[in-house]
Amino acid sequence: MERCSELVRPAAVVLAVVAGLGCVLLGVTTVLSPAPSLTTGAAAADHRTGAPPAALRIPDLDLAVNQLVALGHTAGRREQPGTALGVGWFSDGPPPGSPGVAVLSGHAGFGYALGAFARLAKLKPGAAIATTDASGHETRFTVRRVALFPANEPDSTLVASDGPGPQLRLITSDGSYDSAGLGGARVAVYAALA
Repeated sequence: MERCSELVRPAAVVLAVVAGLGCVLLGVTTVLSPAPSLTTGAAAADHRTGAPPAALRIPDLDLAVNQLVALGHTAGRREQPGTALGVGWFSDGPPPGSPGVAVLSGHAGFGYALGAFARLAKLKPGAAIATTDASGHETRFTVRRVALFPANEPDSTLVASDGPGPQLRLITSDGSYDSAGLGGARVAVYAALA
């Protein structure tokens, strides 16, 4: 019986390492903050009506991301894109253009590289944002405002609804995996249908 308990710890460590490597290979990382639900009640049932987003275009930043990764939760932690230039969609919320707040997240910095959302704070009200879903449908948004938050601000604050109708929120990750951005402000871009 003692021999069996000696094997449990190393097996758990190996399992954790394999799970972590799987996330890296899939281009996903997790953050250490608890993952709040973005939708509740009837809104949760509505968010599956559209196709998932597949691409993002922000002309004012010369940013075109042609592959978005679906982000969820792993062990109660919010996932984040696993690369500097990766952008992900919080798939527990609505896709862009559906009722509620659709949230896309990217890094400002990742290691020593600038992230896809490094220049997000430079967007101005009136700037155009376009998302394309997996079926090829484009949805256009207009930036209403850009807000800065402390580096440790939880996602729940950045993604809270800011009015009626479909909304798009672009947020920078919290710095857990992007040492270049540690200590810097988090950015949230608030956009509404164009």
